[in-house]
Amino acid sequence: MPAPASSPIDQLLATPLFADVDKKQLDGVRKEAAITDGTFEWAPGAARRAGFVRFLDAEPGTPIVAQGDLTTELFVVLAGNVEAVQARPRHGACVPAALQAGDWFGEVSAHSHHPSLATFRATTPTRLAALEQRLFSKLYAEDEEFRQRIDARYLDQLGLHLRASSLCRDLDDAAIATLQQGATLLTADEGDVVAKAGEPADAVFLVRAGAIAAAAGDGPEARVLAFYKGNATFGEHAVATGDAAWPATYRALTRSALVRIPRTQWQQLAAPAQQGLVRAANRLLGRDDVDAARQAAAPDLGSRSLLDELHVMVEHESVKGGRALVIDRTKCVRCNQCVESCVAVHDDHVPRLSKVGTPVATDEVLVTACYHCEVPQCMLSCDYAAIRRDPQGRIRFEYDNCVGCAGCIDGCPYGVIRLVEPAPPPPPQPSFLASLPLVGRFFGGAPAPAAAAAAPAAAGEKPRTAGAGGKLTAVAGKTIKCDLCAGLPFEACVYNCPTTAITRRQPQSLFGSGGAPR
Repeated sequence: MPAPASSPIDQLLATPLFADVDKKQLDGVRKEAAITDGTFEWAPGAARRAGFVRFLDAEPGTPIVAQGDLTTELFVVLAGNVEAVQARPRHGACVPAALQAGDWFGEVSAHSHHPSLATFRATTPTRLAALEQRLFSKLYAEDEEFRQRIDARYLDQLGLHLRASSLCRDLDDAAIATLQQGATLLTADEGDVVAKAGEPADAVFLVRAGAIAAAAGDGPEARVLAFYKGNATFGEHAVATGDAAWPATYRALTRSALVRIPRTQWQQLAAPAQQGLVRAANRLLGRDDVDAARQAAAPDLGSRSLLDELHVMVEHESVKGGRALVIDRTKCVRCNQCVESCVAVHDDHVPRLSKVGTPVATDEVLVTACYHCEVPQCMLSCDYAAIRRDPQGRIRFEYDNCVGCAGCIDGCPYGVIRLVEPAPPPPPQPSFLASLPLVGRFFGGAPAPAAAAAAPAAAGEKPRTAGAGGKLTAVAGKTIKCDLCAGLPFEACVYNCPTTAITRRQPQSLFGSGGAPR
């Protein structure tokens, strides 16, 4: 525990995190603290800004940051004690860490903008320093001592990150510990090849920060198949199918920090944990349980590699506008059956189809629906690993990871993604006694006024919105778009149109360049 110091900034710089850090870097931290407290002397005419260091006090029981909150700060405990509590669906809550003066937390959020991995709350009167992401990134990039300490603590607490990942979130603590034991960190500079097509696929990678592109082919003929940014995983096919080779070449788009979990670690898992990991990998790859079982039972039918599927996807133009949704207005009778069927097949009852579109011929409209692009800008714009591409070329949302930031909406050049909020929850159903006439009011059955409005949200409270299956999540919204009715043997809008007015077409056919309707 560091010795008491005369001021908060002295306390911060006396913590083990800053031991032996370069003096120029320490002076920069002092400058930011001075900007925060208003004692920094600005040059005449200089544009003023907020400081990148702030100090805060927390009483016992006070949450410093809640699990799932969007934060980009690194917190350093200067005095007092903090506990981390991580809630996991179907696993309850666990307390993975108890922190005291000199410890820190939040490096994943500061590094890759990931929502907080746990709820951190004070257990005694506590003082903390919060370093904003820009200051953290500068220290991490420019000072070796600082970077090594951050990396060592991150690796020691890797279970926090694995439990929150889409691949490992259903594993128990013993399985998480097994994977953590063999994990290693690596850094890839811009242009570095992380995995090369055809080479042995003997690991799964978690992108801690940065961006990775997967491409098939080399040189001008290379086709970008997917992007993986902070908190995404790749290599799941090695878990799900046992494929021995990488299906594409994975290259760093920027300087990227990765976690490598070798095959030998997941092979050590108990059978139930291995089965859970395979199910999660199949889900991330876009393979449902029926397809996975069929491949396992009939290798001769399911032996086609992921790379083959991706090549078929590109060559058959199932992406980059290769399957446009078109309405023939001469056939459309305005029955709205296409929209109603879209509502019916989605659990949250929010339609993915909009009949608004672009007229491309006298009687045809190119509907505003996802094109499942060859180079999906939405995926590149997402910083939360919420957008995936499956082997069939479909661009899918990983709704549990969506934080409602709307980055994908800004990135999509076609305007086919939107944020939605849920309908208000239905009123609670009265008990049998409360439903009885006359006497029901004595059992709490007095009806609420019909025109009663929903209570306004408390100041600063995030609205609760519906994701996959109508699941309520406390975020600003959930993104939705056409998902090609994934999991169904047909597209509901096309299948249920009574006049065949809505069809999937090759875009070339709309402009007289050939191509038959699909």
